[in-house]
Amino acid sequence: MIQISRLSKQFGPNHLFDQATLEIKPNERIGLIGPNGSGKTTLLRMMCDEEDFDSGTIVVPSSVKIGYLKQDVTLDAKKTLLEEVMHGFPEIAQLEHMLIELEIKISENPQNNELLKKYGQLRDEFEQHEGYQLENRAKAILSGVGFDASEFKTPMKNFSGGWMMRVALARLLLLQPGLLLMDEPTNHLDLNSVIWLENFIKNYPGTIILISHDQYFLNRTATQIVEIEAKKLVSYSGDYDFYLEEKKLRKAQQEAEFKNQQKKIEKTEQFIERFRYKASKAKQVQSRVKKLEKVERIELDAHAKKIKFKLPPPVRSGKIVVELEGIKKQYGHLTVYKSLDFLITRGQKIGLVGYNGAGKSTLLKILAQNTEIQDGTIALGQNVTPYYYAQHQLEILNSKNNILEELTGAAPNLSEQQLRTLAGMFLFINDDVFKKISILSGGEKARVALAKMLANPANFLILDEPTNHLDLAARRVLQTALTDYAGTIIFITHDREFLNGIAQTIVEVQEGTLKVFAGDYEYYLWKKDEETKAESQAVAEAKRHDNARHNKKGDRKRRALFLQEKQRRIGPIQKSLDSLEKDIAGLEDLKESLTSEICEPEIISATAVFAAKNRELNEISKRLDGAYREWETLSAELENQTLLIENEFDLS
Repeated sequence: MIQISRLSKQFGPNHLFDQATLEIKPNERIGLIGPNGSGKTTLLRMMCDEEDFDSGTIVVPSSVKIGYLKQDVTLDAKKTLLEEVMHGFPEIAQLEHMLIELEIKISENPQNNELLKKYGQLRDEFEQHEGYQLENRAKAILSGVGFDASEFKTPMKNFSGGWMMRVALARLLLLQPGLLLMDEPTNHLDLNSVIWLENFIKNYPGTIILISHDQYFLNRTATQIVEIEAKKLVSYSGDYDFYLEEKKLRKAQQEAEFKNQQKKIEKTEQFIERFRYKASKAKQVQSRVKKLEKVERIELDAHAKKIKFKLPPPVRSGKIVVELEGIKKQYGHLTVYKSLDFLITRGQKIGLVGYNGAGKSTLLKILAQNTEIQDGTIALGQNVTPYYYAQHQLEILNSKNNILEELTGAAPNLSEQQLRTLAGMFLFINDDVFKKISILSGGEKARVALAKMLANPANFLILDEPTNHLDLAARRVLQTALTDYAGTIIFITHDREFLNGIAQTIVEVQEGTLKVFAGDYEYYLWKKDEETKAESQAVAEAKRHDNARHNKKGDRKRRALFLQEKQRRIGPIQKSLDSLEKDIAGLEDLKESLTSEICEPEIISATAVFAAKNRELNEISKRLDGAYREWETLSAELENQTLLIENEFDLS
């Protein structure tokens, strides 16, 4: 058990935590959320003794090893990729380094018996330390986060900042600390690597606290959401979707309790005011005054008002926005595109997907004419004004300006009130607009850069990871703005909620080619699944066709035995699944009914009834979650047993 008790922390006048308390059970996977600047990173730093706190306690058992993935990492440029990942195991890393050096010497002098003998001794020692098992784990993790096997012995100095983050993540995952703290681990991962990390976290044998602004990721990894709200740590026992539902219910209950309390206070105040000067009522008045002073008043959470800002419509472009013909793009000897053709038309909202290194960012740079090409033509359509957004946009903000000045420079035609409204849309409220760019966090700078982009929007937006550094609230603002945007967009993001909410066309980048899917991300996943099934069916059909050449009588006998064995081994599992599906359907109906009841005004105003209904709903939700997990386990077991039997009888 990890305990945070009455924790307080402030930076100057800014209070981050005030008497915050939280208990963390073993093997919990906690999603830590809250606005940018609310103290998420500070909390992780305090938990691993990298930051002091003003008062309170953080108790982590001494037997629990802590691992912390920061947003900024520094690694040894002289080490190879594999050496750096195994850096947490110095003895094994040293032996690995010595073996590599000996291999080089032996390749130069293969007849040297002394070298061969020493190499054999080192190999034995390496095996005794389970070095090969650890190395295999390290290689599997490196492959999972997107590295190719050919890169394992590449020096660290050859990798960019984004890849450095992946190395730091891989090193931490290999160490397997009992408490794993992760600060935005998906920021530098492509979609395939994010999906791999989700599966790794689900099976992680320890406690995890992770900061993430990716709703899909939180739903697939978190067993508990902890929100930093009003300087407290507020816990929700479920994934992100559960948090959203539960928060609505808590807010409704709080508002009902607030109204009831206000009515009572108003009646008491009326009594005091009415009989304040009557001697016969003096004792009663004084009694009520004292009672009123002792009332612990309910305060409603302060929520920022929803700010409406209509984006200026971009100039209408021609039907063809941009056309690429015969594009050849190389980086040294590496050919990314050999002869690429691509057409984008007015109004399209295109999301690019594909593994890291496939050429997604390169394609955006080509479209923005931000990189040289070796052959081919790039033709922009009539009245097309492109705007390229990447991380460099944060670097070109004028650090001497405040936010309002920066927005004014981007859209001098807008009034100060309009600019303030735009700033508010990106969560800069009131005097926030006078903050200097130089003191803003990475997330705040990203919001300023995006606000500038939308203040006077071009009609062709080219966006490379626009959600990086944005918290959940800012992502929702940007998603709404781009959904309503009347121009043309092509973008890359690893945030699947954002991708699915905006893209109307998905383009898969793979091995220098583009494959177009005329639908959103959910449609793309469905089509990919259908393609995989079709390929599997084609392979199975070919195998069945091949099997038909064998003795038909023997095949019939084997088939009969197969069906008999399948019924014996799979029948009980299928029966359990059928029963469980009926239970799930009943629980889902009950949850829907309770959710409707609990939102009725008369239930909300009846505090005891509301609390009982809420407890019942939570219990049903927990039972339903358990049933879903059991269903997934049984389904997986059914599939595994089916495959095993088919393989045994050569009928797959």
